[in-house]
Amino acid sequence: MKLGKALLNLAVFSCISMIITVVFYFVNVQLFTTPMLSPVDAMFIEGILFLIIGLLFLLGRGGINVWSQRAAILSALTEALSGKDMLGPDETLEKDRWKPKGFTRLALILILTGVFMILAYFITL
Repeated sequence: MKLGKALLNLAVFSCISMIITVVFYFVNVQLFTTPMLSPVDAMFIEGILFLIIGLLFLLGRGGINVWSQRAAILSALTEALSGKDMLGPDETLEKDRWKPKGFTRLALILILTGVFMILAYFITL
């Protein structure tokens, strides 16, 4: 059951990626008709960028930021002034540690689009 759903998702992602690749190719044909950069060369550059952006989306977001640092400083200051054992900076930063919350579907679509663009570049060479 899970294998069928995974294959269906892969097929849907592949179709979406192929549609994006074809649309970008036709946009490249309209925009890049100069001798400096051909549409196929632009497709290769876009494919690399799509791969990198897809991997970054897969990595995710989260972690310690300015606001969690300020909360840790404030909790340390509160603990120092009151003398009571309160929620310290260790607990505050532990709560805000890196939690990968990636955009998995978008990342897979972008990665597949990048792979299809690079394959189209090598096929049309």
